[in-house]
Amino acid sequence: MTNEEFCKAHIGERVLFKGKDIGAYVAGYLDKKYIILGFDNFDGCISTFTPRVCTYVKIYKSYRFAKLKYLEVVTH
Repeated sequence: MTNEEFCKAHIGERVLFKGKDIGAYVAGYLDKKYIILGFDNFDGCISTFTPRVCTYVKIYKSYRFAKLKYLEVVTH
């Protein structure tokens, strides 16, 4: 699955990072390298993006990049 496909399938869903719940949601993706994680608080290390990235990022209070191989969608 590509980053784009993963993002489109799970945008806004909660994810685990390396098996841990860090309070992250799928917020977008950056080319073929990273998934953008969004946080409802300021736990992420990024506060804003350039307009190129903002066109496909769901709005959160802070963000962080992660590789797809480290993410797992939380199932209820």
